[in-house]
Amino acid sequence: MKKTVFYSLFLFSSCAVRSVYVPTTHNVLLFDNKKQIQANGYLGDNHIELQLAHNPFNHFVSGANTYLGKGLRMYEGYMGIYNYSKTNYKWRFEVLGGVNYTTNFNLQSKAWFSVFQEKKSNYETFSQFNKYFIQPNLGFYSKIEMYKVSYSFSISNRVSYIYFKKYVYREYDPSLSSMQSTHAYIVNKQYYNKYLFLFEPCITNKVGIKNISLVMQGQFMIPSSKEIDIRYTKFSPVFIFSMGLQYNFVFKTKN
Repeated sequence: MKKTVFYSLFLFSSCAVRSVYVPTTHNVLLFDNKKQIQANGYLGDNHIELQLAHNPFNHFVSGANTYLGKGLRMYEGYMGIYNYSKTNYKWRFEVLGGVNYTTNFNLQSKAWFSVFQEKKSNYETFSQFNKYFIQPNLGFYSKIEMYKVSYSFSISNRVSYIYFKKYVYREYDPSLSSMQSTHAYIVNKQYYNKYLFLFEPCITNKVGIKNISLVMQGQFMIPSSKEIDIRYTKFSPVFIFSMGLQYNFVFKTKN
């Protein structure tokens, strides 16, 4: 019997630049009546994201996420409750609540794409924040018996309160050789101990064979704040498409 869950996953993201706020992929667990461990992992161009969740008893789930990348560290824990339809477990629902701590530093040269600016620029981001969120998920599960393939569609919406202990965003004049000179700043935004709210609606599709599934996720980001000028925040690039793998380890039940 396998005693550990090992997971490898490849994600190709439309997130072309790193932002002051670094989004995480949604945990859409939606367990049924079986006790199991669900492991997800994502590999991007500048980070690796790993997720692990478990339902130690029926209708309760807990889990943790982490980001690892150059200048980037994220640690997140959550717990929640879930339920499912009694007929083939096709409809499933859950509500998760969690806490996140992130530190993020990035020096970007020649950024070609950004929603919040129209020209190429060099920029620097440095942020440290705590995130508190609640996330309801609703999904539909089914199978194609002929091909032994399972699939699911789900919608979710993470609502977050993000408290920035440090928020720095600076754009530099790309024509100047020195990016460290204060005279080179085109934009210099700094906030300390400020907050913003973030809404992240998301659609997730999973297609799997046995215990392994391909995960495809499209996620929007809608920020709002009275304390931070979000025009100079790179929520890159407001819409993110992610692909990855998921492994489910299901515990055998005693007869």
